[in-house]
Amino acid sequence: METLTTLDVLRRHIAVLACVDETDALFVSCYLNLEQGETGYRKVLEDRISALRSTLEGDARVDFDTAMHQIEAYLAQKLRPGAKGVALFSRQFRGGAFFLPMQFAAPLPDWISVCATPNLFHLMALKDTYHRYVVLVATRARVRILEVNLGAAAVHAWTTQPELRERVGREWTKAHYESHRRERTSRFLKEQIELLDRLMAAGGHTHLILAGDPRLTGEIRRALPKSVASKLVDTIPAAGRDAQEGVVTATLSAFVEWEERDSQAVAARFVQGIRTQGRAVAGATACLDALRERRADTLLLTQNLLPEPGWRCSACCTVGIEHDTPIACPECGKNAVRPIDVAAELVRLAGQQDCPIEVVEHCDPLVALGGVGCLLRY
Repeated sequence: METLTTLDVLRRHIAVLACVDETDALFVSCYLNLEQGETGYRKVLEDRISALRSTLEGDARVDFDTAMHQIEAYLAQKLRPGAKGVALFSRQFRGGAFFLPMQFAAPLPDWISVCATPNLFHLMALKDTYHRYVVLVATRARVRILEVNLGAAAVHAWTTQPELRERVGREWTKAHYESHRRERTSRFLKEQIELLDRLMAAGGHTHLILAGDPRLTGEIRRALPKSVASKLVDTIPAAGRDAQEGVVTATLSAFVEWEERDSQAVAARFVQGIRTQGRAVAGATACLDALRERRADTLLLTQNLLPEPGWRCSACCTVGIEHDTPIACPECGKNAVRPIDVAAELVRLAGQQDCPIEVVEHCDPLVALGGVGCLLRY
């Protein structure tokens, strides 16, 4: 049974897909939303298979059918119950094959394409939206520290506070018990904050959400060291009876909302950079140049970016934005020119360099500038 993909594995897989050699064989890039099960994606999948197959002939159609047969077999046999999204990349050709499946606890759109290279846009958007973050859940009975990774949670520490109630009425008065309980609780929470600090530092985590009893989370928040408090995204209430899955769902919604606000802050930096002719460029041509010269710090794309036709020479890697694809490459003269989606090429180059991509939902200036922008390195 396949495991759900973590953020670290996703980064490695993006690097592999972004650097895969281009050949005459076509890649099938298949993203499916699994939230409603097979009934949710089946019709979309069948309609796209029919449409794509009608555009192919000869060996290309045979290779496509082989690739889709492998994808269908994987969907029938290896999906995990907790998966909400799946991405599958398949290239079949005479004498060789490439197949890379990934399952996620976060949803993906239903989207299937056939191109010379894998289409990475939705993987990069997923990496942008679902960072790895830590949740500290504090209730009167216990403290849990969870790592949420692309929508899935793993328990890194589970600490139960010792129960003192059985001592009331024996050797302690109620007042003595309450005083001791407050002292023990304070010391207990301090220990958990120290543990949280060590775990976040060791794992390189940059985001934290507190959940649980509002009185306890308030006390924890006030006691956080500056190094951890600066990473706090939100605090949400949760009852002691709430299951782990419910707590993670609540924190995931809060985190996605925070990420959208952070995305707007990045967009504001981009707009300021354009206004001051500072560390930002706009448009596909300028962004391609920045990525090729490794000057790009962050690539910004509007959420509903339309495909922009262009071409790329597989011999010398020259990219052109012209709508008409030349017969031969104007740089090297070889007949190795293929039509491309410029947006997909930008994402591919960003993936090769592990350059962050910010998918911006609302930014009118970015839309007016073609939907593509770059923050540049200092």
